[in-house]
Amino acid sequence: MSSFRKVFSVAVCASIVATSIITSEVFAAQKLLDATFESGTDYFSARASETVERTTAEAYEGSGSIVCSNRTEAWNGPVYSLGNDWVAGQSYSISCAVKQKSGSSVVMQMSLQYDIDGTTNYAQIVTDTVASDTWTVLSNTSYQLPAGAANMSIYVETTEDLCDFYVDSVKASLPTIYALGDVNLDESVNRQDVQELLNFLLGKDASISMDTADLDKNGIITVSDLSLLKRRVLYPQKYTTTTTTTTTTTTTTPEVKVGGGGYMDGNKWVPVGDTSWIDKSKPMVAISFDDGPIGMNTNATRIHDALTKNGFHATFFYWGERIQGKEAEIKQAYERGFEVANHTWSHPDLTGLDGNSIQNQYNMCADALRKICGQQDYLVRPPYLSTNQNVKNNIPTPMPNCGLDTKDWDGAQANQIIGTLTNAMNSGQLQNKVVLCHENYDSTASAMEQFLATMKQKGWQNVTVSEMFAANGKTMYKGEVYDYVR
Repeated sequence: MSSFRKVFSVAVCASIVATSIITSEVFAAQKLLDATFESGTDYFSARASETVERTTAEAYEGSGSIVCSNRTEAWNGPVYSLGNDWVAGQSYSISCAVKQKSGSSVVMQMSLQYDIDGTTNYAQIVTDTVASDTWTVLSNTSYQLPAGAANMSIYVETTEDLCDFYVDSVKASLPTIYALGDVNLDESVNRQDVQELLNFLLGKDASISMDTADLDKNGIITVSDLSLLKRRVLYPQKYTTTTTTTTTTTTTTPEVKVGGGGYMDGNKWVPVGDTSWIDKSKPMVAISFDDGPIGMNTNATRIHDALTKNGFHATFFYWGERIQGKEAEIKQAYERGFEVANHTWSHPDLTGLDGNSIQNQYNMCADALRKICGQQDYLVRPPYLSTNQNVKNNIPTPMPNCGLDTKDWDGAQANQIIGTLTNAMNSGQLQNKVVLCHENYDSTASAMEQFLATMKQKGWQNVTVSEMFAANGKTMYKGEVYDYVR
């Protein structure tokens, strides 16, 4: 893959009065923990009978790390007691680098142990799938400690595996607060911010903070934000004001491709994902996946990995009732540049519902997705591909449906799915189609692991639905059904 837009999400210091742009000083992050393990274990110790010791065999940064071995329980791992500088109810940016050599992927997490009213409790700070023999950073840029918590400790563990693992570069701080308009987070508001925001709106490479770029605070980045920023840069005395500040924090980290979704501008769908990696002279298709999330370390993870390995993206339509407890899968999809989309809340046939019920099916699922990704609007695939005029009138976004059905839901095996896709590719019928798959079948995951590599070798590209329409210069509209680019 070539390049991508770096989209940041940070703590923002901002407020709006009429059309004025409010700026204030940047508050640097206050470091509370910076464990590098260059000369010892930096006060990390074992939780039970496992061994935690410094080693120079592996290091994420510098020359050393700590290794945790002789584990007999998944919760065995290095632990660090939080001191009086840590305040219950306060949000913190917390991260660490981890590595394991088990030969397969392992789900790992940073966790919190704390007491409330004499009862010991446990909470997850961040969870991710860690590939074998690769350093992975576990990071939550805005984790709020539970109100009333006491005797707090953070620790690293696995969810199931008992493998040895390494930990390095454990960092924690209060989130940095930036001024509204500091689009590129260089601690000033100037013409470079204008250029970065313009590049973003044109779909070019850009380094921007979604929070500091949203100058009118309406939840989306548009030309109105660019206009306000230009006024601030050209006439700083006129459009600069001092006011009481508020802090907004989210959990997306820098240097991560934000998922390729979009937003509604009137009746039009406006894609916001980066398309610079797409070769518009080569054929493309949007193989997409329904009925998730099913959780980490599942067929969904296999599909994610197959897409990423081949430099591809895809659209995932999520079933709202299934989201709770499986948010990590959706977050991973979003951070890998995949498109997160809406498959309704309870998966009903929408043609049998009245208008209010249809809207509720969209809104309940969208609300759950917003808590994970922050996007306002989401494409919809109607369950059972079932639509009528009433559905079209009450779904507030476009509806990518099905230009090619792999029949995985009907029992098609991996070789049959591959055959369907290969025949369509060879005949040219696959190009610019929306393809229906499901993430919860082993046959589908196996087919993707084989077919995506073959497709890439033949010069094809798999993209998200929004990317496919954007790359072809086509627009999708509210309430319309799309089986292919038209």
